[in-house]
Amino acid sequence: MTTRPAISPDALEAAFARIRPLILGHGGDIEIADISPGGVVSVRLFGACKACPNMAMTYVGPIRTYLMEVEGVAEVRCEQVNASLKSLDRLARRLGSRPLIAG
Repeated sequence: MTTRPAISPDALEAAFARIRPLILGHGGDIEIADISPGGVVSVRLFGACKACPNMAMTYVGPIRTYLMEVEGVAEVRCEQVNASLKSLDRLARRLGSRPLIAG
């Protein structure tokens, strides 16, 4: 069994430094809701982002992309995104982001 490296708080903060200006610029904000021992980072959106029709695009675009670049992050989740895995994967592929479904 392979162990996942620990997620560096500094690396997470650097990723958030890239994400946050995009979110703040639209009247919202983002925070980490949880980090599981398996490297799953859950985020929560606030402000205008909570009701934004483009939330799924923001999630699969900059949020998931930048956080997945952090060593030790296995997956990024946002409970507020109300779309199927298949739909999110299709959107991510169209945006040129990291797919959610392998293959």
